[in-house]
Amino acid sequence: MNNIGPIIAAIAIIGVFQLINPTFLRYQGIITLVYAMSYFLIAACGLTFVIMMGSFDFSVLSLLKLSALICVLYIDKFGLLVIPLALSICVGFGFINGLLFAKLKVPSFMATLGVSVVVEGISLYLSKGFLHIMNDRTFRALSVTFIAGIPSIFYWAIGVWLLCTFIAIWTPFGRRIYAVGGNPIGAMLSGINVESNRIYVFMLSGFFAGLAGILYMAQFGGGSIEMGADMTIPLFASVVAGGTALTGGVGGPHRTLLGVIIITWIQAGLLMIGAGRSIQMVIFGLIAIVMGVSTIDRRRIKIIK
Repeated sequence: MNNIGPIIAAIAIIGVFQLINPTFLRYQGIITLVYAMSYFLIAACGLTFVIMMGSFDFSVLSLLKLSALICVLYIDKFGLLVIPLALSICVGFGFINGLLFAKLKVPSFMATLGVSVVVEGISLYLSKGFLHIMNDRTFRALSVTFIAGIPSIFYWAIGVWLLCTFIAIWTPFGRRIYAVGGNPIGAMLSGINVESNRIYVFMLSGFFAGLAGILYMAQFGGGSIEMGADMTIPLFASVVAGGTALTGGVGGPHRTLLGVIIITWIQAGLLMIGAGRSIQMVIFGLIAIVMGVSTIDRRRIKIIK
């Protein structure tokens, strides 16, 4: 059911909204959906590695925001060199997340939540609370150039998804992540350096959060401290909706694509029928709960009486 459930859900959602509005899957509707899901998929792929490991990363959206703001604020000063600058800063914060969790034994949700607050403060300081506009056409071309009728951000997203799928399924690093997520003690006894791999995973999550922020800014051409508001629940919901268990060791980025399709297309459909943000948040929260319950590996749960 973990394998076919997301596929059935995605087909059902697409079918329902197509019946409600026959223009849902027309060309312009598809382009809108591609724009909505592409940068979201990149961030979700990075988060998937963390959840595969049985941990949490609440700093993803804060790093996305910081990366986007660095690009819009410093593109005139550094040119396209602002891209590796933003990515390096996000990887650095990912390293801090991993260090706090792996070395200092701070629970991942608390470590990343604290780091996210710090990053939010830095973003607020940099932006001064104002809306900033991107005018660099070369930078914006990263996302809005059309290739074969599809915006280039789509190809970035699919490329990242394929890369993450390859890493997770066909590399020793990916197998170590599954092992750590499935049984960290057993992984350690088998010779895996659990602490180092946890740090690498958080750095990877930071990298993809930064890349998502760069392409977000290239797509929208501007932003403020309000970027990414109310995206935390949909982001986590997209990962678990794809079949990655919150307990770790199950799922992977190959499933996250379906989860992102489910969440972003539900969001588009709800907007189409006039549902407010409050209703959307309730629905996404329920999806996260239901999928979290259905994907959890109950064999690993110990009942303490």
